[in-house]
Amino acid sequence: MKRVLFVAMSVFLLAGCPSMLPQQPPVPVEPVTPTEPVEPPKPIEPPIEIVPTPPKITSINWNAAVTPLIREMAVTGDLEVGKLIVVDNVKNNSGGNIQAVNATNTIIESVNSISALQTVPYTQMMSARKALGLSGEDSLGLRSAAIGLARYLKADYILFSTVDGKKDNRVISMQLMSVSSGEILWNGRHKVE
Repeated sequence: MKRVLFVAMSVFLLAGCPSMLPQQPPVPVEPVTPTEPVEPPKPIEPPIEIVPTPPKITSINWNAAVTPLIREMAVTGDLEVGKLIVVDNVKNNSGGNIQAVNATNTIIESVNSISALQTVPYTQMMSARKALGLSGEDSLGLRSAAIGLARYLKADYILFSTVDGKKDNRVISMQLMSVSSGEILWNGRHKVE
């Protein structure tokens, strides 16, 4: 039994001794000499794209198209002096860019300067459209929506304007309606140049 105990103790003793690995000689250190800095490669630039020129917007003389119509409307016998009129945004049925905002502004200016009617101020009109849930820039399309807006604003008349036709043959049509009766009091057409 002593012999087995002696062999076991020897095994434990030898197992606990670290084995020696062969030593490697240290790596010699070589001094580094500075070299010229190497430029990083330049990024590849994408080719320059040429932006196409936008289509030219032809200038439309809205005064020439609108003023004769407003003069004609102003002499309509059914209009009462000093009454309130709503000018609806010009509806574009021509398929091209006609600068409808400029057309609407020209109509408002012409009504204010030529006729005896008072236009609803723009800010009041936009507030009413917002209150009724209507978009500020859209034409009122449906006559019932337009008359509802005019009634909300306590206006007496409403003026609708539509531009129809193609580029060289556009025509502006206007229609004046009574808000209380829905009756068409006047309508007119004029070539847009």
